[in-house]
Amino acid sequence: MFWRGKYTPLAADDVEGGLKNPVRLSNWLMLRRVRTAIVAIVLLLLLAVLLFQYPDLNERVREYAHNATASAPAVCDCPTAGSNGNLPGNVNDTLSPESSMQWSDFAYVQYVTNPSYLCNSLMIFEALRRYTTKAELLMMYPQEWQIPVEINEGAEFETKLLVKARDEYKVQMAPIQVKTFQNEKDPTWQDSYTKLLAFNQTQYKRVISIDSDGTLLDNMDELFLLPSAPVAMPRAYWMPEKFFLSSQLIVIEPSEIEWKRVGYAIDHHEGHDYDMDILNKLYGKSSTVIPHRRYDLLSGEFHDTEHENYLGSPNEKWDPKVALEEAKFVHFSDWPMPKPWLEPLPGMVDKNQPKCRKISTETNEYDCTDREVWLGIRKNFTERRRHICGREYDAEARPPKKRTLADARAGRPWYEPVFD
Repeated sequence: MFWRGKYTPLAADDVEGGLKNPVRLSNWLMLRRVRTAIVAIVLLLLLAVLLFQYPDLNERVREYAHNATASAPAVCDCPTAGSNGNLPGNVNDTLSPESSMQWSDFAYVQYVTNPSYLCNSLMIFEALRRYTTKAELLMMYPQEWQIPVEINEGAEFETKLLVKARDEYKVQMAPIQVKTFQNEKDPTWQDSYTKLLAFNQTQYKRVISIDSDGTLLDNMDELFLLPSAPVAMPRAYWMPEKFFLSSQLIVIEPSEIEWKRVGYAIDHHEGHDYDMDILNKLYGKSSTVIPHRRYDLLSGEFHDTEHENYLGSPNEKWDPKVALEEAKFVHFSDWPMPKPWLEPLPGMVDKNQPKCRKISTETNEYDCTDREVWLGIRKNFTERRRHICGREYDAEARPPKKRTLADARAGRPWYEPVFD
């Protein structure tokens, strides 16, 4: 028989009752199965009591687990310091700069001074939305232009486009005073100083200014992650000056200090200095250089027979399709061919399109890929312009202005037409 206290031998009648092998209580409790069963029963009883008293226990446990995970330190598979205390390898390969950045700190900026460039800027913004940029979009427009809350059928052309930019493409609108340099002999770039107002957009940590007289083939979000510098620009590879910078694409860190420098240079410009000249004088020796090959391709490159300056090597073979596929931005530069928003005069396209290259004297075979790519770029621009802005052309082109010796000596680009 079992007793609470000390073990006592069984009596004879107990033996006769069938208990042939008396077992001690302590020995029985030492059995693993018995112990496991007792623990399980106790836990089930406790769980039943808890569930009865706290019917929302399950939700409480989930909330506790969530809070514990959120407050716990992040597990980082980071490189460890070496014996000298420095991190081995390139830290940027392990730690992404995007992890702590806010995309609202960055913007693509366009400046607008007339309806034609307004449409072009809208096309740039449409492309950026189509290519899913993460940054904001900013349009600097003349403060005289009014943007109504709602549009009506009788609204002017520029009013409709401004509203479309704001409502459809979610563009931030910044009214500005246009910076103009009066030049009656050559008005082509007289409003280009307005572009430099991007240095004053200090609500952003970094902005990218892209000339609107081109076509955008992808977003450039990666340029926002460049090492810190007031300015980053590509080389003007087509210019005779080897290290001249191109202002067709500018990555800017807006600040009060840099804006004062740029503003002073605008107000005290020399001779025929335009925006590109000013930027080269200020930042020609300190700018971060962006590869032109990916970010600043001239459409005039498809006219040339030599491509070493663009390719960066005399040994690489020119392939117009590959050049277009790798490019993110093509700037229209086809003088004496007009810009693509001006309707060309009869015969202009046939006369000024890229020539086919003879590839076999025996079979008289020609390669017209340059021409096909060039025509395709302009056709695409025209079709998108009709879709986005409602019209293909703004006016008919004028006969091209003759390039003078003074233009060449002043370093003015040969490819730009006079703009009305």
